[in-house]
Amino acid sequence: MKHRLLLILAAVQRPGDQHFRLIKYSQFPPLSLMTIAGLTPDHWEITVRDEHVESSEVEEDVDVVGIQCYISSASRAYELARRWQWRGAKVVLGGLHPTSMPDEAAQHADAVCIGPAETVWGRILDDYERGQLQKFYRGRSEGSAALVPPARRDLMNPRAYLIRHTMVTSRGCPHACDFCYKSSFWGPTYYEPRPLAEVERELSQIDDRLVFFLDDNLLANRRHAHALFEVLRGSGIVWQAAASLDVARDPRYLEEAYEAGCRSLFVGFESLSPANMRGNNKPVNAATDYAEVCRRFHDTGIMINGSFVFGFDCDGPDVFDRTLEFTVENKILTASFHVLTPLPGTPVFARLEAEGRLLHRNWTLYDTYHAVFRPKGMTPEQLEEGYGRAKREFATCKSILLRSLGLPGTLKRIAYNVAWTRMDPLWVAIIRAGLMPLATRIFERVLQLSTKDQRRQHDPAMLQASAISDQPLVHPGAAASEWTSLFALGAPAAESCYPPGDSFIGVNSVDRGCSESAFASSPAESDRRHQMNSREAATRTEHRGWGRKSRLAE
Repeated sequence: MKHRLLLILAAVQRPGDQHFRLIKYSQFPPLSLMTIAGLTPDHWEITVRDEHVESSEVEEDVDVVGIQCYISSASRAYELARRWQWRGAKVVLGGLHPTSMPDEAAQHADAVCIGPAETVWGRILDDYERGQLQKFYRGRSEGSAALVPPARRDLMNPRAYLIRHTMVTSRGCPHACDFCYKSSFWGPTYYEPRPLAEVERELSQIDDRLVFFLDDNLLANRRHAHALFEVLRGSGIVWQAAASLDVARDPRYLEEAYEAGCRSLFVGFESLSPANMRGNNKPVNAATDYAEVCRRFHDTGIMINGSFVFGFDCDGPDVFDRTLEFTVENKILTASFHVLTPLPGTPVFARLEAEGRLLHRNWTLYDTYHAVFRPKGMTPEQLEEGYGRAKREFATCKSILLRSLGLPGTLKRIAYNVAWTRMDPLWVAIIRAGLMPLATRIFERVLQLSTKDQRRQHDPAMLQASAISDQPLVHPGAAASEWTSLFALGAPAAESCYPPGDSFIGVNSVDRGCSESAFASSPAESDRRHQMNSREAATRTEHRGWGRKSRLAE
């Protein structure tokens, strides 16, 4: 007997919302739901709906509705659950928020999937068919990576997404950062790679040469990454992924990633203050020379998509201008700015709640755009205003030029920046007209263009000099942290340590040295500035004056 299953990604933002950008939510399809579909037996008829790009409404009767829920989409998910229960369907809620707040989610659903679904999804459907659906199902992390099936990409809207092929090669993380959802979803020390043969088989089935790996830190485990490089090298695939700052310790490692097709990495700088990072149990950032990391990325040709979070305890009103200056000085290609947003289930949430600093529990506003707690170094209003201004100034034409000039592939960098930050009306037209497949082909060709210094590609002496560079990646006296790795697939696809629409970082206020900066005090940065030619120095001096002028204008 055929049953009908509807899988919905509840909208984090919807058209008409202040911060909604259609291209942001049209980057790639919901991999988690396509994976759940791959776990579903053949006698189920499956429909997948992503509310960011299409309506979740279907006219036919549905037996089971599975809803993936982020914290800021919780109210929408609960609304959908009520609607489908009224129509007679059984509703299963899963994802990061139901895992962190299962009792709350249970008030709105017939069943709640806690943690990864691979080890329990079959049982959920079996129990439904027997009329014995339970209220809670707790997925097991250990062993789940090997159970990941091929994603049902045939169920996605083929004209809705820029990057149609996303996948994961590992899950979990040996890190236990205070701000990360990982501990509440996977457990504090869990990490597993997927069987490489399964990854290779999945890569062989893609029908274009563009892939985004959604591992939280694809390059953290070297043995796993090197094996993946061997699969990718020579395939013609260009790819993007996320990585932590410590991947730059050995420039040759980044060279190998570039040779295997890596063209851009999402990197979580989070804060320029080592004190902020130490206070949040992220020692790898506290111990790293940010400017030297950027130089090594640039040397290898890998473009930087930086993540920055505002609102730590050591952040004052000047943090926005300092961060903007850092992005220009170090030529960060693109950046994601976030207001610090504590997620339930994390140590940061517990700490801020214990200190009485949470302003409310309106989950809809836990979206990285709003201040939902009282910062120590500024008011909530200052935090929100500074965040908005940082986003606007980063996207100005002048900022784009300053961050692109002086590096190989300047035109590619400018085009990449303009397309992402200044062409939203055109993207809307492209998406509405069903032209995303054409945009995908153009994007792939742009990514194929080199951003690497051609002299380095053909000069072994330059490569050797880079490999034995006397510029320390780690601050003098700072202890180096171990290599780490992280991911969550059964959870929604992640950006760095937090999912789209959800960001979370707090800080331990007893940490010393709030005035420290991983940028301003860097010996490598001082040396690099000394070596700048006069034109570059004049341009940057002009930028600093422009920054002051902008602040006065406001």
